[in-house]
Amino acid sequence: MKFFRTSFLLTFAFWLTVSLESPTSAQDMLRPAAVVNDEVISVLDLTQRARLTLLATRQEDGPEVRRRLIPQVLRRLVDERLQLQEAERLEVIVNDRQVEAALTDLAKQNKMSRDQFVSFLRRKGVLATTISDQIRAQIAWSVVVSRRLRPSVTISDEEVQEVVDRVSTTAGATQRRIGEIFLAVENAQREAEVRENAQRLITRLREGANFGTLARQFSQAASASLGGDLGWVSQGELLPELDQALSSSPPNNIVGPIQTTSGFYLLNFIEQRQSGQEETLSLKQVLFALPANPTAEQLEGARTRATGVRAQLVSCEAVDEVASAIGSPGSGDLGTVKTSELPAALRAAVQDLATGEPSQPVEVSGGISVLVVCSRTGSDAGVDRAKIITTLTNQRLDVLAQRYLQDLRRTANVDIRI
Repeated sequence: MKFFRTSFLLTFAFWLTVSLESPTSAQDMLRPAAVVNDEVISVLDLTQRARLTLLATRQEDGPEVRRRLIPQVLRRLVDERLQLQEAERLEVIVNDRQVEAALTDLAKQNKMSRDQFVSFLRRKGVLATTISDQIRAQIAWSVVVSRRLRPSVTISDEEVQEVVDRVSTTAGATQRRIGEIFLAVENAQREAEVRENAQRLITRLREGANFGTLARQFSQAASASLGGDLGWVSQGELLPELDQALSSSPPNNIVGPIQTTSGFYLLNFIEQRQSGQEETLSLKQVLFALPANPTAEQLEGARTRATGVRAQLVSCEAVDEVASAIGSPGSGDLGTVKTSELPAALRAAVQDLATGEPSQPVEVSGGISVLVVCSRTGSDAGVDRAKIITTLTNQRLDVLAQRYLQDLRRTANVDIRI
């Protein structure tokens, strides 16, 4: 492919003579900055995204800033156009409601309403369509990656158990609430450039730039559409390099850049909590009642019915629906309980369950029960197999998505016109 065919020396020469804050003729603004498979990225598109990036990173416009910024912005716009073209080819449709919902979330991260945020951007010379187009590309690409790549990702029981074992060895340690920005290193030639970009983002974050905004703008991880939010994680769930960097950092701190085999991470270490405290569970159950002294046949019948109903218990909400359908008065919400207060059989039944996962049928006072953990707090909350699978899957998808995008670049016809 012909990627960035024209030397960026020409790009720099053009942009060093045209300030992002200065008016330019309509003819100049509408002419192509690049053509991607016959689709035009205009100078206006490039100018608007550059202004948005300056705003997100809290940088003042100037020749040196523009010299560094424009190649990165144009490369990102080209990638987004390739992603949108692939989404169109696969008939992936992102509707306006999805874009508006994401825009509203982004406004909340910046402590504004949607309308206040759009007005703020307009005052800074950024059209609302600029950020909406970026959001649309992010959503479309996430759907493409999920549809094309997720079915090929299989996380083995051994991989999950390895993480569980690492987490278990740190029982009593802290859990951390983390945000991430991931910058991929696509080849060795770009490593220095990506490292420099990562360091520049760290500087802006430490100066007060909003982490979620920069994550949406720059991160190449699956979490970008969520503002980089990873939620609460226990030591052992993340890559070893990230765990090591976090272990020497206090909360409420920006950590990084952290180099891994695939790129650089910037982490927002938001807060921590003790995981060594006694675990508390929120439980629901479906109970198949039995008489005081049930026969073996009655026990077996209740156990068979309980086994048959497990497939319907796909969430805590489903427990109420199933309980209502079978009409068992002992079913429903059991409230919260400490694990130490549970009988041994019940504790064994629920200790390894992911949130929302039904237990195997277990004999309890009054019948046979299937239990569902609705939430966990405390020491074992981090050993959530479903969450571990999601984390490992997203890590694998991040790598595959970068390869996918590289393939699109290789086969594309990209012509730089400025």
